[in-house]
Amino acid sequence: MAEGKDAFPKNPLSWTRWLTVLALLTVAAMYLYFFFPARDIGPRQPVSFSHRVHAGVKQIECRFCHSYVERSMHAGLPEVEKCFFCHNHIIPTHPEILKEKQYLEGKRPVPWVRIFFVPDFVKFRHQPHIQWAKADCAKCHGDVRTMDRLINVNFQMKFCIDCHKQNNAQLDCYLGCHH
Repeated sequence: MAEGKDAFPKNPLSWTRWLTVLALLTVAAMYLYFFFPARDIGPRQPVSFSHRVHAGVKQIECRFCHSYVERSMHAGLPEVEKCFFCHNHIIPTHPEILKEKQYLEGKRPVPWVRIFFVPDFVKFRHQPHIQWAKADCAKCHGDVRTMDRLINVNFQMKFCIDCHKQNNAQLDCYLGCHH
């Protein structure tokens, strides 16, 4: 390019092309940054399961599937038989239900990908939070009623301490979590 020449052509039609390309690139960048469909979703599971449909649209209570939450250290993942309490009758031929049925017939648990992580040195129990503190599941797990695929959460001590302070709960490290 010769010195003194403009980088853009003087022809108005060429300007229109440049502006169109620039506008398309801007829209594409905004889509990728703000609206990309796979943003803020968790890992793909062996069977596609939507909390949005089950807990949100169908309004199934968390405890129906996670039945150990009130009496165990872990909330527990439902056995595959629990799913067929409904899915023997509701969309039994859906491809994902058929995939899950293979686990049922093979007498194998679904190898779900873990989403929520608490460090090994922390002895967290759901029971006191659910039974005594009457904590809403969404407080820690987010509003799963709006999520098709859950996002990974790695709980940090600050999150727990802030919640305990807000609710005047115990802050003794060894009596609470690190025993």
